[in-house]
Amino acid sequence: MTKAFAPLRHALLALAGLVWLASAATASAQTYPARPAGPVYDGASILSAETEAQLDAELRAYNAQTGRAIIVATVPSLDGATIETYATGLFSTWGIGGAQRDTGLLLLIAPNERRMWIEVGYGLHGYFGGIMAGRVINDVIAPRFKEGNFDAGVTDGVAAILAHLAKSPEDAIAIEEAAKAAQAQESRSDGGFPFGILIWLAFMFFFFILPLMSGRRRRRKYRAKGSGPWGDAGREFGDTARDIILWEVGSAILRSALSDGDSDGWGGGGGGGFGGGGGFGGFGGGSSGGGGASGGW
Repeated sequence: MTKAFAPLRHALLALAGLVWLASAATASAQTYPARPAGPVYDGASILSAETEAQLDAELRAYNAQTGRAIIVATVPSLDGATIETYATGLFSTWGIGGAQRDTGLLLLIAPNERRMWIEVGYGLHGYFGGIMAGRVINDVIAPRFKEGNFDAGVTDGVAAILAHLAKSPEDAIAIEEAAKAAQAQESRSDGGFPFGILIWLAFMFFFFILPLMSGRRRRRKYRAKGSGPWGDAGREFGDTARDIILWEVGSAILRSALSDGDSDGWGGGGGGGFGGGGGFGGFGGGSSGGGGASGGW
């Protein structure tokens, strides 16, 4: 049975390796704008001067009052990266949020690719989850963007974010769970099939379960043929390195299958927190947990 599936396993392994290498090369070559002095960076020049000044004042005051960091960033291009990868990298590069509390959020907009992402810091996950981020994007920001009104979309989106962050963690979680249940019910009523989950299950079967089932037979065969120049330790190291890479690829497939992303709408994300610098306490080494959702208009 194992031999019959060997060509397919080898092909999938080669494909997984190419995807992993491509993503690693993109991440290492990616460059980001310099960190701004305030909470608004309009690199794509889609906001009016009045709106930018209004958002800057509002988010500075919010940061001073709560210690939380809300950053709005627009970029002219993603330079070939996905919106998720770019948002996570920008969040880390700018150090959005305080390293201790990690209570920050990034709203990233790439008008050239017509994509958007909300990245939320660890410290705000209890207040603002991916489902709610998706609601803000789909129900508040995207309709305005489709009208060509970037000022209203960003302003209304920030207002919705701040309003939700004002809720208690208990209320925020309850709202998130209710929205998630409604979304699941809607998905079931649409009759959608979870192809992403099926791909992940197939991946795990071919690369982990099937090799585990035939592991004893392979070990007996290796002992019969000899250990090779590096011995058992070399073979075990190679197997371990392969398994680590495969596990990371499998995890990425599962995250993609479970994400709230939608090619026709806006999603939600993860984030960080504010620390301090340049008269604005929003950059201090915060980090995000990755994940989230995205869409387009």
